[in-house]
Amino acid sequence: MSFFTISSRFIIRLLAASIFLSACQTVPPTSETRSNSINSLPKPKLSDSSKLTVVSRPIVKAKKHLVVTANPYASRAGQDILRAGGSAVDAAIAIQMVLNLVEPQSSGIGGGAFLLHFTSKSGDIDAYDGREVAPQGATPDMFQHSNGKSFKFHEAIPGGLSVGVPGLLRMLEMAHKKHGKLPWKALFQPAIRLAEDGFSISPRLNKMVLRDRHLKKFKATTQYFFSPNGNAKPIGSRLTNLALAETFRT
Repeated sequence: MSFFTISSRFIIRLLAASIFLSACQTVPPTSETRSNSINSLPKPKLSDSSKLTVVSRPIVKAKKHLVVTANPYASRAGQDILRAGGSAVDAAIAIQMVLNLVEPQSSGIGGGAFLLHFTSKSGDIDAYDGREVAPQGATPDMFQHSNGKSFKFHEAIPGGLSVGVPGLLRMLEMAHKKHGKLPWKALFQPAIRLAEDGFSISPRLNKMVLRDRHLKKFKATTQYFFSPNGNAKPIGSRLTNLALAETFRT
């Protein structure tokens, strides 16, 4: 889940994952039941302060706008768009394209999102639902074997069968038509340049590659994320993605 908070005029929250609401009990418990439940709970233990690690980071302040994302490359892209006269929506689009490149494990144009846009002068809030939808040919038993047993997770995921119809780009296009200032194509330039020039593998991306034992099953991911010796490319290694750059151009 990613949040974008940009400028005093607009606030955008771009969500790259679903929000799941837990079920609520329809009949409230009686006061006696509630009291007994509370008394039966174990008393909380005090944390051992010697095991806590406190990380101090400088406070960042800005007069006109502030971009906060999950990756410094994406934050820089959003900042550049704002400085070029772009709107918060423009910045969010550029940010999303860069995140697609540098954090492919988290979000991208092949998925969906939610977006909230707030205009402070009018108080208007625009909500956009860009989540994926099932393809037209989807059936209730499409993830079942002929004997009725369901596919295992990693049987169902690879290939086109598990792909929903992406909604992210359409959602961003709709938001841009109403709130964008810069040309649509200009918003892809930061990601295109980064894909061609290369970016450094972050500790988080490296960790995700090491954890995923299925990446080596596919030639494309093996060549992209691993060195010829079979080891995952280390933190700080330079990655380029010319195919993605070409996709963004079209």
